[in-house]
Amino acid sequence: MLLKTTRTILLMLFLSIFLGACANHATQTRELLAVDYATLSDDQLTLHYYALEDQIERVERSSVSPRINLGFGLSRYGLSSGTSGGVGVSSGVGKKTTADDLRERRNQVKLELLKRGISP
Repeated sequence: MLLKTTRTILLMLFLSIFLGACANHATQTRELLAVDYATLSDDQLTLHYYALEDQIERVERSSVSPRINLGFGLSRYGLSSGTSGGVGVSSGVGKKTTADDLRERRNQVKLELLKRGISP
């Protein structure tokens, strides 16, 4: 019983850390896409361009590997009880990704840089 409780606690801890990292990527992406790049100074625009580059790399690195989903269930009915589990693997082939949105914004920022006579 203690071993099952320990496993459950460790699994919950791992999932919360993993989901927190995913939320951080999404938050950083939203912040980058929300910037009004036309109002930035030349130096800020250049830094914003490189921040978009870095975020594209992070998002692609995290989405290259297939996603593994785990599910666990506990049931109790009368005197009987049972456990079940499942594993699923998926990949995002053919879907528009967040990296596509970031690439589109990076291209817009690059055009703005070129319009200002700055080569990134």
